[in-house]
Amino acid sequence: MSCIFTFGNDKSFKEQIANGEKKLIQVRQQASQLYFAYHLSKTMISRRLGVGKPFVIKWTQSPDQDFTRDERGWPKGKPRRWNQTTLKVIKTIHQELTGDPHRFFTGATAIETEWRRRYPEQSPPPIRTIGQLLKELGLTSPRKHHRSKGAARYLCYPEHTIYHLLGGRLLEADFIGQKYLAGHSQPLQFIAFSFKHSPKLRYFQRVTAQTADVFTTESGRFFDRYETPEFLKVDNCLATIGSASGKRNLSKTMKFLLSHQVIPIFAVPRKPFSQASIEGNNSVFSRMFWNKRRFESPEQVDQVLDWFNRDSELYTGYQSPKNHRSTKNSFIPKIYFLRQVKEHPTRKQTAAINVLNEQINLPSEFINYFVLAEWLLDEERILVRFERDLHSLVIHEQVFRINERSKNIKLDR
Repeated sequence: MSCIFTFGNDKSFKEQIANGEKKLIQVRQQASQLYFAYHLSKTMISRRLGVGKPFVIKWTQSPDQDFTRDERGWPKGKPRRWNQTTLKVIKTIHQELTGDPHRFFTGATAIETEWRRRYPEQSPPPIRTIGQLLKELGLTSPRKHHRSKGAARYLCYPEHTIYHLLGGRLLEADFIGQKYLAGHSQPLQFIAFSFKHSPKLRYFQRVTAQTADVFTTESGRFFDRYETPEFLKVDNCLATIGSASGKRNLSKTMKFLLSHQVIPIFAVPRKPFSQASIEGNNSVFSRMFWNKRRFESPEQVDQVLDWFNRDSELYTGYQSPKNHRSTKNSFIPKIYFLRQVKEHPTRKQTAAINVLNEQINLPSEFINYFVLAEWLLDEERILVRFERDLHSLVIHEQVFRINERSKNIKLDR
């Protein structure tokens, strides 16, 4: 292990401590003033200042309390529990991960995972603490975070229905935008797979093209290598949803997934947040893999991508489920479509969604809200579901015939 780091010599860390103490003293004084001078209730003060009620109770016992006293019980400018040995271990692991060409993840989660692997008898600090220590040691750089306005939740995006009410393991898949090597005219294509919920996994593969044949081939390989999910959520590209003009067609990808007893879920068109997990992983692919290395050939890309996938598995701690799926005699073939309700293109004051180039009319009060259309293939009927208070309600149903030209699939097994 290398040199010892002393926080006392870190000017920026001292300034952070001083600023934190100053703010804390000000909040204590504000709580006292609001209580004794303005006679606000302790509950109201807690809400206004964004602090816990015990904090307000503690600092409203007397108008002449000493708001500057330090009751932490350990020296100023020092971590409460984590000594210099802990700092050295974190620093060493970070340096070794950064210097290893086979490793790509060097943040707090990666360090915690590596700590547990190396020192199973000693618990590491919490991930948030590791992240703070890395920041104080100058080993991280700030990342821009996009603010979420919560529109999806406000407009009743059926998140709970998809991940909790459908009942099963859900995988997301998508093609990544074209990448170019310096000096090469032909673009490189990639496909990404992601499990959002535990056991989490991200996996990337270079492919020859963004076609249905490629999508089904790579999906089959993923199922064989890792696990077969109950659901696969995909985008509405031609490789997955099929014809841009034919109505109520079963695409090649749909048939492939249904033959493996995997139910397709199509994301909301032109709404990347509905593929948030896979879009986030595509961002990880760009930041941690493509933009961090200089590649000279496709063969080099393949080699390093194999390292990246292995490190991703280590980073997420993925382990294939012990009980693999078996063929179900009770499998009900169906397809789901996430859609946002829009005003009907020709009828004013009428709402509609587009499913496989068919307009499905809905009550106008659902305009702008998100719905989940469930196509029951054996009954050739479609249900439109709306999520309210974590419950899935059927708001519309109608006959939805399978196009005769695409009925060459065995629907029951």
